[in-house]
Amino acid sequence: MNARMDSNDLQELAVRLAAFTDLLEQRADRVADITEANALAVESAAVALGEQGRDLSASAVSAIRDETRSAMQALHADIVASRSAQRRFASIASLALVAAAVIAAGGSAWMMWRSQQETKRAEFAQAILQATRSGAITMCGDEVCVRVGNKPKRANADGYVIAE
Repeated sequence: MNARMDSNDLQELAVRLAAFTDLLEQRADRVADITEANALAVESAAVALGEQGRDLSASAVSAIRDETRSAMQALHADIVASRSAQRRFASIASLALVAAAVIAAGGSAWMMWRSQQETKRAEFAQAILQATRSGAITMCGDEVCVRVGNKPKRANADGYVIAE
């Protein structure tokens, strides 16, 4: 796999990450909807039991109602907890995806910086090769010689002169 990522790759990664987060949210919504449907089914069954229980004594009906209310409250608490867990999971997944995108962008920036450094080295080597070909740099026995001309131009204050 190529270690470099350009902006198109990062954009594609961001789109894929967004789609993945969307899918996670959809699945979590489905789980919450199924749990809610089950709660409604229990509530419906409780209503049916209540209608069938008219023949039971008042205390038995009251006990069934209390148990049904407790079950409904527990189911509703489960739904709330499930939705909260879903939101936390989606937030954590989103943060992880953002962290991955930041790492990918940092890696790409480092690769670009590294490429620029290599380009500068190659340009320097090319300049040395060109100066050697033109005869501005040559070997004088065991020493490196540089032709600077009759009136050498100073490159900077460090004593360097420009080779012709």
